[in-house]
Amino acid sequence: MTEEQDQQRQQQVREAADLAAHFDVTVEQAREMQFAEGQTLIWTEAFKLDSWLILMKPSDDPQQPEPFFGNMDGHGWAFLFTDPMHAQVFGRNNNLVTPGGNVLIAKMKVDAMISWLEEIGRSGLYGARFNEGEQGWFIPVDGLRAMQDYVEIQETRRKELEADE
Repeated sequence: MTEEQDQQRQQQVREAADLAAHFDVTVEQAREMQFAEGQTLIWTEAFKLDSWLILMKPSDDPQQPEPFFGNMDGHGWAFLFTDPMHAQVFGRNNNLVTPGGNVLIAKMKVDAMISWLEEIGRSGLYGARFNEGEQGWFIPVDGLRAMQDYVEIQETRRKELEADE
């Protein structure tokens, strides 16, 4: 690895750590708020992202990993992440690693991810769990688009109020 590649890699790691910390702090802030306000804060930040991440489970064919879906409380869940750090921790803690020790992560644009999850939801996927763990949150798949619309409406109202001041 060249020095320039090493510096780029270090920068990527710093950015991933900053994003992970940002979402952990956001969730902590949300816990101190009324439930609806806290949820709005978390989802506003989640929908600001260009893409969400999903873990890929290693398969017998290393060229064909499959998205990881889990079962909790009798429901099928997609495990999504806002950043590589949360995804790496969950993947390692749940033995979703390749024989070489890597955690496979796929990135998908937010709107495309929602559409994809809605399609899978018609076949029985219940919901999406974000940053699964102490700082995580979840939503039924059929609530994702409504939450996105709600956040957009709230953001528009906020901007209108700021403009009136």
